[in-house]
Amino acid sequence: MSGRKRYYLSFDMDNPRHRGAEALLARQASRQRTEYVVNSILTAHQTESLEKVVRQVVRDELRNAALQLQTKLPGETDDGVRLSDLPGSLIHALEEL
Repeated sequence: MSGRKRYYLSFDMDNPRHRGAEALLARQASRQRTEYVVNSILTAHQTESLEKVVRQVVRDELRNAALQLQTKLPGETDDGVRLSDLPGSLIHALEEL
């Protein structure tokens, strides 16, 4: 039994993303295409995983900052940056990714 597994891959040439992907794959030497596809898949998966971790860390930090603001006594002052001082676009920036 062979240690290789074969897949048939087709591109919809009416789809601009497919055309772009096919052009990138076609630039690879025929013996390097498998490695190119493997690297692309693993990089996409790693990027997705990293994005999830970053989103969770930012959510946790924003939640902690909001809780800290809520737990301060009314007479307390803080010379640091407050969550309410940040523009809404910054607070929700990761949601747009």
